[in-house]
Amino acid sequence: MPLEAVLLVLASTVIHAGWNARLHRMDDPAVVIATSYLWVGVVLLPMVVVDPPVEVLGWVFASAAAQAVYLGFLGSAYRDGSLSVTYPIARGTAPLLIGLGGWWLLGETPSIATSVGLVVLTVGILLVAGLGARLREGRAVAMALLTGLGTVGYSLIDARSVDLTGVLGYLSVIMILSSLVVFAVRQPGVERIRASLRPGVLIGVGQGTAYALVLLAFKQAQAGQVAGLRQMSVVLGVILAREALGPRALGGALAVAVGAALVVW
Repeated sequence: MPLEAVLLVLASTVIHAGWNARLHRMDDPAVVIATSYLWVGVVLLPMVVVDPPVEVLGWVFASAAAQAVYLGFLGSAYRDGSLSVTYPIARGTAPLLIGLGGWWLLGETPSIATSVGLVVLTVGILLVAGLGARLREGRAVAMALLTGLGTVGYSLIDARSVDLTGVLGYLSVIMILSSLVVFAVRQPGVERIRASLRPGVLIGVGQGTAYALVLLAFKQAQAGQVAGLRQMSVVLGVILAREALGPRALGGALAVAVGAALVVW
């Protein structure tokens, strides 16, 4: 893997862990992240005029629904639980479900590395979930698991859709629709939305920058290598949280990162 690609991915992981740590400290994380999605979607709106995603309109609504699940449950997890518990579970659930789904549902024979990764990843998630139970954060653990389920949903939909339409126009519509769904469900009111505007812009910049760096890395290295190295954000997130939950939190996060990297490599 070229050194430049490694540096790009590492910069992306720092930013990704950073915006998640910042979001976790917010009083209203679900509304803030929905606002960030809306802001990015509006910025990209001209691309809808240039290349509207009419070819995949049905998938647009499906992806927006999955994204809304991701946004809503991530915000709830961050509101109710520690970042050291919720972030590793939310990040690790998606590769675990994709790896198991490919094995059980599609009949794919996992490689040795994937098999080891699934075991390590499962152990890591159980360690962190057990810590959450001890801290009486069972609700946050459930919300984090559902966040990962939403991630699986929109990832599978988007992987199919982006081959059929323009990426930026597609992304704009999905981000606007999913954020509006969260607003409709949460009904935050004008004052809460207004309070979320500035932090929402900052979170949106972090999201966009991290993803742009990953896209640049994809041009210089294999997708599996990039996706594997990105999992280090799980460990960085726990470090940035500074919650002092002991070695179990860091050990669980490290197991999640290593296991997920082996699964997606």
